[in-house]
Parts: sequence; structure tokens; C-alpha cells
Amino acid sequence: PAAHRVGRHTHTHTSHRAPRPASVIAVCDAAAASQGSDEPIRPAAQRSAATDGVSRQDSAAGTQLSRNQSMQVSYDETTLIGGCRVRVLRSFASIPSDIHSNVLLTVWNYIRFLHLHVLRSMQNLLHPIASQAERADLFNAFRIRSTGTLNLLTWRRSALYVCFWVAFGSALLAAAVARTSQDNLYIMQQQALLPSNGTLLRNCRMEEQDPIYVFGKDSAGNTTSVAFDQPEKRVCDLSFFDYQEQILLIATARTALPAKQIDSILDLVLALFAWLALVPTLMALLRWPRYGLSLKLVGAAWVLTFITPFLISITPVRMFVDWEAMDVVFKDFLIEFRTHFQTAEKEQALVSLCGLITDYEGTHPYELVTNVCDVVDRFPLQFDDGVLDQFNSDLETLHTTCKSAREFVGAEQDQEFLLQAKGICAQVTPYLSGEGGAGSAELMIAVTSMIDNMKGAIELSIGLAHAVMSFQIMVPAAISLAPGLIRGAMTAKTLVPQSSIPGMFILILPWLYCPLVWCMYNIVFQLLGNLIMLMGLLLLAYGPMTYFVLGVHFNVTKPMTDHKMKQVLTWMNYYIVMYTAVAYLCIVYWLFFTDARKLIEEAIKEFKNPQLALAILFSIISKYLYTTLMGVDFMVHEIAEQRRWETYLETGVMPLAESRRQLLGDEARKGVKLLMEERTSALTSLHALSTTPHEILTFITTMLITFTAGSRRRETSSYASIGHCLSLVSPVRTIAAAARRRWRQASSALLQQCVRAVTEARATGAAPTAAH
Repeated sequence: PAAHRVGRHTHTHTSHRAPRPASVIAVCDAAAASQGSDEPIRPAAQRSAATDGVSRQDSAAGTQLSRNQSMQVSYDETTLIGGCRVRVLRSFASIPSDIHSNVLLTVWNYIRFLHLHVLRSMQNLLHPIASQAERADLFNAFRIRSTGTLNLLTWRRSALYVCFWVAFGSALLAAAVARTSQDNLYIMQQQALLPSNGTLLRNCRMEEQDPIYVFGKDSAGNTTSVAFDQPEKRVCDLSFFDYQEQILLIATARTALPAKQIDSILDLVLALFAWLALVPTLMALLRWPRYGLSLKLVGAAWVLTFITPFLISITPVRMFVDWEAMDVVFKDFLIEFRTHFQTAEKEQALVSLCGLITDYEGTHPYELVTNVCDVVDRFPLQFDDGVLDQFNSDLETLHTTCKSAREFVGAEQDQEFLLQAKGICAQVTPYLSGEGGAGSAELMIAVTSMIDNMKGAIELSIGLAHAVMSFQIMVPAAISLAPGLIRGAMTAKTLVPQSSIPGMFILILPWLYCPLVWCMYNIVFQLLGNLIMLMGLLLLAYGPMTYFVLGVHFNVTKPMTDHKMKQVLTWMNYYIVMYTAVAYLCIVYWLFFTDARKLIEEAIKEFKNPQLALAILFSIISKYLYTTLMGVDFMVHEIAEQRRWETYLETGVMPLAESRRQLLGDEARKGVKLLMEERTSALTSLHALSTTPHEILTFITTMLITFTAGSRRRETSSYASIGHCLSLVSPVRTIAAAARRRWRQASSALLQQCVRAVTEARATGAAPTAAH
């Protein structure tokens, strides 16, 4: 019997070949496949047996075995979760291989078994996941019978299939975003073509006004009148407030138009590369049995996916902003501001009327009151434009006074009102004639300051828009890289638990990923967060540190058995599900049961481009899947290469030397021998160095016990026990186990010495001292 995966599954059949561990077969077959060879690496006896007549019988037997065997798994079917997992694994048996099928049948099978491919792409490689058809076709075509290699190839097939569909959705959304960017560019071009001149933009025109008649009586009692011709009135269809908003849009459009053109081109480039990445992905999926070729195609797709955001992010888009375009727009705005309010003409008219009131000597001011208040009524009740708010109190005084004047005139109190009007004019005339009028320096400074603030707001909005664009381009690549590599390392570790390379990635990557993610989450927390949101974001950001903690606890960097690896996966899945559930519960509670709900609803209403959010989400998922595939391929390739070089250094024979054209001559063999000696020396030095932390930890621990006991008289024997402990250090033990063992030894030795000293003191009749 050939036990391909000890403790998990056994294929029972008669074979003359010797049994081999599945992980070794997987690594050797992966190395052969990575070179494009159809024949995996096998020992010499097996390679020779594969070429004789027995191979045909073995092929037939293997085909019959692969089609009829049932997959045996180590899950407990009596439990709910175990039964579900067993049923999921057994459902994979219906997936066809489609190696020799036509195109239409292949497409139909992929569509029909989409759900099974999705489930299989989420499995680990500790249990057989290849269907009977895939096993038989891979054995017949490539003589692959290792369960590890079968698991790797079939898992990659399903993962590539899922990755293709996610990448296809990401490409569609990228094209939609590029189309929206083109529409926004057209709108901005139309806004930039609008005139900034107030008369043209507001559609202003001049209309004639009726003259103002001032009536009075001369000294003879005859009624006289004086007509004051009014200038033409400027009438506009667009209010000044709306004109101010249009000016902001025009200034922004003219300033940012060149940069927006670059942005639209970059969006098209992103969409184009997203579609180009689908080509090698589809080719890798169609050639999934040929691992070496499929690996290179996945690498090409990964490079296209990740290099494009980097190249786009370094494009200096801000350099294309035309900052000088704002000056012309706001120069026209300042001219329109002065023309619209006409404060100088209105103030001059009011000064002239006050002069008429002051010089009036008649006894019937009714006509004068009517004429003056008619002029005052032309002023607004208040200014709403911000800059002229300082004159609102004066306007209120004028309107209130006119109201009182009409009441006085109606009550036949003309003389009393006339005195009151002369007093008001005596206060208003000096102010309007001095530094507080329309031509004052303070008013011009206020208007100029308002224009400068508008320019600053436009610059800030343009810079923020480009920053958000770069952020949305780089975030998917930054967020998905480390999680994808972590998942790839876990998958590679389940394929070859005896390898240390995936364990190194499992321990290192969380330290690189968690701080980066928290920097982005912290921005959201500082803007909108509370304590509940803080808890959820902290769990989401630093939850992947579970990989590091459990990895250190279970020593994932060391060679592990399959049972130990299954235990590690169980604990990791448990803690990951637990902290993820708690984190999302906190986020959901914050969204729907706190004050943030109103803010989120308003933000959703204002967010007019939902396809952008979907594009970012799909981009993150596609890059995550690409990175997972690339991580698995890279680690499996490195494990295989490490095994080849170990064989090369141990035996002097390079596996697959003929296919790699690495046939060695005499000089090369001498170099190999020298390299083997240097390797042995270097590893011996590192081996000796690895015991140093054990010794230091043991020495410190024992010294603490010694000084705590305070026994100077027993220092010699204590240090002798320390030396004895250090001599027992084994380099294969962990630091924690060595520390515990030495602590027990040192404590036991010191305790025996203390008991012996006290017993001797009592035997001599002396009382035990502090030294004892």
C-alpha cells in the first residue's frame, strides 16, 4: 500500500513501488511541473520502472483506481460542522476535469459547477479535494498520482476560476468608472466655456425708471415741484448669489480642466490594464494542468494588476493644474460686485437728499417725506452677501425712521418729524462722506479677502480630489497584498507542513499589515468614531496578529506533522471567526444604533457614484485572489528549489539537470564539494549560535533564584548546578521548554541544599540563621 498522506487518507491498491510521504511527492512533482516536464521527479528505480512494460499496467490500474476510489477524510461526521465539511469534500467528486473536452462543454461545465469551484477555492490542502475525473486524467496525461500535487493543481484551478470572474467584474466596473470620468470631463469642459463676465453670465440689461418729483411751497404759498431724473436701472435674470456659485464652478473648471483630462486618461489606462490582466488569467485557467506555464501566466496577470496603480500614482497630476486661470475669473467677479451693488451712486443720492432736508425751510414737509422715503425704500432691508453685513444696522435705522416719519406725517406732526429727519441726516452724512462709504479701503480689503478665501477653497478642493483619486487607486493594492500573502502562506503550509518557508511569512506579514491598515482606519475614527467604533476598528486592524500569536505558540516555522497543522488551522479559524464577528457587530451597532446613522444616510445621499465604491471593492477582492495565487506559487516553487539544492549539496547530483542544462563537469563538481563544506560550517555556526538565548535565559533565571535565596555560602554549588543545566541544553528544544526545565532543576537543587543546611544546623544544636 502506498500511503500518500499518513493519518488522513489511504489509497489501497497493489503496487511494486515503495511508499513515499505525500509532501515529498508534492514538492518533487511541483518542481518537475514548474520546468514544464510531464514526468515528476522520482527515484532512479521508479523512473526506470516507469519506462518499462509495467508502466502500462500501472497506468490502467491507476486509472481504474482514480475513477472508483472514494475520498476518505478525517472529519467527524457525527458533528454538525464535521458532517457539513465531509459533504462539501465529497461534493467535489462530481467536478469534471475538462482536459480533453471541447470549448462549449468546458464552458458549460464551468458554469454548472461554479458553486463547487467557489467552495473548493476556500479549502485547505490537508484533505483530498480532487475529483475522480481529475485524478484519472492527470494520471493518464502527466503520471501525477501524489495527493499533494493533485490538491495543489485542482485548488489552483478553482481559485483561478473564481479569480477570473472577480477580475472580470472589476474590469467591467473600471470601464464604467472610466465612462463616468469621460462624462464628468465633458461637463467640466462645458462649465469652462461659460463667460465669467457678470453682464453676459447674468443676462443683464438697462431699463428706464420714472423720475423723482420733490414738491414744496415757495414764500408766496404756491406749490412748486422739482423733478430728479433717475439713471437707467440694471436688471439681471440671475441673482448675485447664484452668480457667485457659478463663478466658483467656472473658476474650478478652468483651473482643473487640464488635470481632469489627465485623470480621464489614467482611468482609461486602469480599465485597459484590468481587461489585459484577464488574458493571462484565462490562459492560466485553461492550462491549469501544466503548472509551470500556468505559474508564469499568473505572475504576468499579477504584475499587470499591481504595477498599474503604482505607475498611475506617481503621475504628477497636480502639475497640470492651471492656477492662473482663476485670476481672470475673479477679476471679472470683482467688477461685477461693484457694478451690482452700486453703493457709491446710492450713497451719493442719499447724501444729496439729506442736504435737501437740511436746507429745507418750508412749513409742509409732507411731499419731502414722501420723496425721501421713496428713495430709502429702494435700499434692501439687509445685505445677505456677507461683505456688506456691516451696513445692515444703518439700513434698519433708515427704514424704521421712514416708517415713523410717515406716521408722524399722518398724525400732522410735520414739524416734529422734520427736526427728527434733520438730526438723522446730521449723523448719516459724515459717515457716508468719510471712510465708511462704498469707496472705502476697508470695503475693498473685505472684498479682496473674500476672493482670496474662494481661491483657497478651490485649490483645496482640487488637491483633495487628486488625493482621493490616488488613494482609491492605491488602497486596493495596499490592503490586499499582505492578507493575500498570509492566506497563500497558510495554503502552502497545509500543502507541505514540513517546510519552514510559509511559516516565516505567517509570522512576519501581520507586523507589516496591521499598522498600515490602522493608519487608514484611524482617519475614519478621528472623524466619526466613538468607543464602540474604536473597538470594531481595532479588532479589524490588529485581528490578523492572531496569525503571529498562534504561529509563535504552535511554532509554525518548524516542520510540523499533518495532525499538528490541522490543529493550528482549527485554532486560527476559531479565533479569526470570533474577532471578525465581534468587530462587525461593533461596526453594525455603530452604524444603526448611534448618532452616526444620520451622518451615514446624508453621506449616502450625497454620494452620487456608487459604481466607484463597487469598483474599489471588486479591485480589492481581485488583487487579494491574485496575491494568494502568486504567494502559493512562489512558496511552492521556493520549497521545490530548496529541495533540489539540498539534494544537490548532499549527493552532488542536480535533479532535472538535463532539462535545465546544468550538467556538471569536473571543475563544477569540485566547486560543489567546496560549497558543501562551507554550507556545513555555516550551519554548524548557526546551530551553536541558536543555543545562546537558551543559555542566557537559563543563567538569568537561576541567578534570580540564587539571589532570592540569599545564600552566599552555597554559591559554588549553585553555579555548578548552572553549568550542569547549561550542558543539558538541546538546540531542538524551544526556549520556553528549556526555561521551564532549568527552572525546575535549579529550584530543586537549591531546595535540597537549604533543607540539608537547616538539618545540619539543628543537628549541632544551633539555631538556623538568615544565611541558612
